[in-house]
Amino acid sequence: MNFFILEDQWIEQINLEKVLNSIAKEQQIAVATIKAYATVDELTAHLPAPSMDNVYLLGLEVAGDTKAGLKVSRLVRQYDPYATIIFITVHDELLPATYRYQAAALDFISKGTANITERLRQDIVLVNQKIKQIKQLNQPTILLKIGTGYTRIALADILYFAPNPRNSHQSFLYLTNGQQVTVHGSLTSLERGSQFFFRSHRHCLINITKVSQINTHDHTVVLGLTPPICPLSRLKTAALLNQLAAVTNTKIN
Repeated sequence: MNFFILEDQWIEQINLEKVLNSIAKEQQIAVATIKAYATVDELTAHLPAPSMDNVYLLGLEVAGDTKAGLKVSRLVRQYDPYATIIFITVHDELLPATYRYQAAALDFISKGTANITERLRQDIVLVNQKIKQIKQLNQPTILLKIGTGYTRIALADILYFAPNPRNSHQSFLYLTNGQQVTVHGSLTSLERGSQFFFRSHRHCLINITKVSQINTHDHTVVLGLTPPICPLSRLKTAALLNQLAAVTNTKIN
């Protein structure tokens, strides 16, 4: 597990590092990295390779900016979609703002909480259990380049890709949780990454394990249970059916 702290008070950095080391030792959790940063620029300049093992502990107020942590959380979430974000702050009144920033944070811990250590222990145990479960399931994953690093994303979490109209070398990835992530690679290059990707239209690369309905009248494909609808070229319908039949014996949850 990797921990990245944003906190502008040196003594608070030291205390958090001690707490994290103590919890890791107690729970027998392997810790590869604990790094603390006093400014937003320091953290954003040293973002690690995206990973579900990454845990960001963000103070909300940094250098007098009460929303600094919120701004960083948005960047982290776009760059490192499977990382864990935990806010630690004296500004309880800013809790509603975390939802507007779509940080998908695991926890919001007030520094006035009687036992911050216990809250962090609960959070870290939960994250560690989740990581173990994902690894034990051995779900098929796809290695994708995001930002300046790479991350593995479970095939079961992918709905479809669409081109980035502003950059022909990038695409937008749409996930089952509603997130949109910018990834490196054109639809053509991404299509070669898995037998489960199908180019239903020149502007859409779908995960065929998520196909729940094919509408040959409207020439669309419905993906998932809460479905987005993607275009389906008339000339691609037969090919899609053939590819779906070819992977019928491969079970993807």
